Amino acid sequence: MIKYAFSAIAMLAMLLNNGALAQNNKPLKQGRVVYEQLIKGGQSTVTVNGNTQTFTRPDRIVKWELLFTADQSLRRSAETDERPEAEIAVPGMGGGLAGSVRMVSAFMPESTIWHNFPAGRRVDQRETVGKKFLVEDSITKHTWKLTGESKTILGYTCQKAITQTPVKSFNMQMQDGEFKRTEKWDTIQVTVWFAPAIPVPAGPEFQGELPGLILEYDSRNGTSVTRAVEISETVKTADIKEPKTGKRVSKAEYDKEVEDQQKEMMDRMKSSRRANF
Repeated sequence: MIKYAFSAIAMLAMLLNNGALAQNNKPLKQGRVVYEQLIKGGQSTVTVNGNTQTFTRPDRIVKWELLFTADQSLRRSAETDERPEAEIAVPGMGGGLAGSVRMVSAFMPESTIWHNFPAGRRVDQRETVGKKFLVEDSITKHTWKLTGESKTILGYTCQKAITQTPVKSFNMQMQDGEFKRTEKWDTIQVTVWFAPAIPVPAGPEFQGELPGLILEYDSRNGTSVTRAVEISETVKTADIKEPKTGKRVSKAEYDKEVEDQQKEMMDRMKSSRRANF
């Protein structure tokens, strides 16, 4: 009986503490947030010599760290699991025998992204094929719709907002041992949950656009979901500064650099294949 009474009291205390946490909403104008991004895998296809091959991509998790003040933010990579791989059989490779090609899942390159909200500036430090770039751009503005829905995330009451944004997708085909990639643009719906009690327009994405810190971001109908898992008002503000190391380019110039590098890699693969035969 005494044991039961103690358990009931402990349960009541836990519920009261959870209720206090749910109604926290402590105003913050600077802090640090850790996000976890779940990228769901699933079935994908690739065309090999006219035949459609199916392979399975496993789920993966990416972690981001966001440091912010009222005027600036810095998002950088944290822990990330290995890039998932899958193999597909390719008839006709390896001297007429069935061979295989290892498919590596697409991933977001490691980067450090700095935003200056009053100036509307964004600088993205990226490393691609051993080269560092500083990609300069302005803060993009989307048209947002507030739904009136709310929920609590890490003790903060968050408002739901949705928008549409264009994304690029790729289709891979292999013909006679050579990969060919085509691309197309789609429009997807994005859902975010932001905390008005933290009046800083920061987040894992869409920074500088909403009147509160984004604590959850959902795109592609739940196939990519980013959630805040930790938030603190303690932050090293000296770390929130514009990155300076790398070749300074515009977004268009960076895209051209990546395209040229990919073409160079494909040309080397073709030359190597011809040499082997």
